[in-house]
Amino acid sequence: MNKTGGRADGLTVCVVMVLAFVMAVRPSGRLAAQDSHFGIRGLGTPGKWESVRARATGGAFAPFDPFSPVLDASIADVRRMTAGVTGAMSWRSVNAGSTDATLRGSRFPALVIAGPLTRRIVIGGGFATYLDRTFGITRDTIIDLRGVLEPVTDQISSDGAISDLRLALAARVHTHLAVGAGVHLITGSTRVVASRRFADSTTYRTSTTRDEVAYEGLGGSASALLDLQPDLRVAAWVRSDGTLRADVQGRTTAEDDLPLSFGGGVRWRAGARASVAGAVAWRKWAGAGANAHDTFNWSLGTELGSAVSPLRLGVRGGQLPFGVGKAPSEFGFSAGLGKQFSGGRGRLDIGLERLERKGNGLTERVWTFLLGLTVRP
Repeated sequence: MNKTGGRADGLTVCVVMVLAFVMAVRPSGRLAAQDSHFGIRGLGTPGKWESVRARATGGAFAPFDPFSPVLDASIADVRRMTAGVTGAMSWRSVNAGSTDATLRGSRFPALVIAGPLTRRIVIGGGFATYLDRTFGITRDTIIDLRGVLEPVTDQISSDGAISDLRLALAARVHTHLAVGAGVHLITGSTRVVASRRFADSTTYRTSTTRDEVAYEGLGGSASALLDLQPDLRVAAWVRSDGTLRADVQGRTTAEDDLPLSFGGGVRWRAGARASVAGAVAWRKWAGAGANAHDTFNWSLGTELGSAVSPLRLGVRGGQLPFGVGKAPSEFGFSAGLGKQFSGGRGRLDIGLERLERKGNGLTERVWTFLLGLTVRP
């Protein structure tokens, strides 16, 4: 009976891995995959460095979760080689004055692999989405051609993202204290297509230009976890990212300052079947361009029930960095479930997140379905 149950659990984990991969990379069909419109006027939309477990708690548990790429110190709790992967599918409705749009997108926002080097030192790495750069814009206007007014339609599309590749080390220097540090390679590319179509198509041809923009930057991070009491843990982190360089055909076309970021969190275990956490983060985006703003974000969340099958709830709020005038606002809530398989060697996490973003005549409402898998061979 035990062998049969073990084989069934193992098969379940394999099936879940396949489903997670398919969900993450499947094409979005006839609907265009687009990220937040609030990233169009800047470098993009910042990604959420959170596993499904943490995101289902509004991000509140991210500083204490080894598979959320926020704190390097958190991987000190990993006792065996373990991998965690996150997939997300979003449905987005956008209202910009008299214009409404419905969009859908699939993403593979985070992967973390970690394992011990020695009894006290753990090494980890992986990737996370740093900035989303997928969008499409259509604008109707009138231009003057040799004294004649001609109606035209301009279309600009960008497809790609900027990723954060991380290598981290964490050490438990004391029973109650863990520290960590990481280096980050910020890299990625976008394919940009711009076209102009004339209303008088018999006289004027449609013109189109295509370019691929490559991005590169470096960053570093440091963090600590401190157990004040057996049931009370606090976290603190700081990260400094340098300059993001954009190259087109080997020529640098832009250089933008990336933010200095810092934050912290607190987690309290209210008994064996309940935990409560809160987290805050500040990011100094104001140096990244004319439409950039510093941001503050907060989150509160809880995890209820046993470790085998917990229920998670969370709420979050704050700002987005890019927008005309003041920083756009973001508010959301989330919920999720977890389930362990194969005697704790595999864990499936699902979550549902609802976000509302507002700023300068633009409103976005986003539903996101989250699927995560953690595997410990």
